[in-house]
Amino acid sequence: MFENLSTTIEGINLSANFYKALGDEKPFTLFCLPGGGSSAEFFDLHPDYSFVKRMNSLGYNVITMDHPGTASNQLPFNQPFLKPRIAAEYIALALSEWNKGKLIGVGHSMGGMTTTLIQAKSKAFKAIALLGSNAGGLDWGLNDHEKTYIDKPDRFSEDIENLVYAKFGCEFTKIPSGPSGNSITFGGQTEILTARLREISCELYAAGGLMSMIKGSFSEEVKAIDASIFFACGDHDIGIPPAEIEKYYSNASSTKLIILKNTGHNHFAFDSINFLCESLDYWASNLS
Repeated sequence: MFENLSTTIEGINLSANFYKALGDEKPFTLFCLPGGGSSAEFFDLHPDYSFVKRMNSLGYNVITMDHPGTASNQLPFNQPFLKPRIAAEYIALALSEWNKGKLIGVGHSMGGMTTTLIQAKSKAFKAIALLGSNAGGLDWGLNDHEKTYIDKPDRFSEDIENLVYAKFGCEFTKIPSGPSGNSITFGGQTEILTARLREISCELYAAGGLMSMIKGSFSEEVKAIDASIFFACGDHDIGIPPAEIEKYYSNASSTKLIILKNTGHNHFAFDSINFLCESLDYWASNLS
């Protein structure tokens, strides 16, 4: 069971789900944002592969939220183009209204980029956890023109709307497909888990997805992070090599990186979820 949180920010209705900890509560609430093309149900994927349930059992309150414009958080008709920094600001304002105590921001994939944007602007979190997420971009997913925007954040910000429409045709993809399961990288450990990943797929917030793919597009925010960061990546994950992940967040007060064995990009769809949750708990329990 969960409590529904809701508010209206500049005419946009935003909601999230609040899951209360079991037993003695830890001092932090985990605020969770999913990756691109996934709803917040990713964090409660399956009875045996639920990040929410595992962290609740370890004493953490958990909030899960869909990105503005996706799944439960649809935009009003004729809403102006939503840039990622504005989306992050809306989320931060919603969090301040909900006032659920000290927060740790947890972002998977594109959600990690949004968590970085939120933290850089509002300092909403005591610390952040970036799962399958880093600031190194996804060069292999870019065409030659898009690659000219690497490490040019101002130019990218000016042209983001045109770039999104050129690549995706719309702000939010209309036909979610979900992972095929043809590889460990994009599927789950079993056919049942891969099917569940497809079920919880939703619209891709294209501007956020593209921004997370272009290295340097949010470099100022990355440099502004001075909190502790927990990184996790699968050994079959997407993105830059694990050895390069921590260097981008050079001003973080501390960093911790774990590698999840026999794990693709969808971390919670693998048995390594147990190691992930235990490691996150240990890290969070030692935050000063």
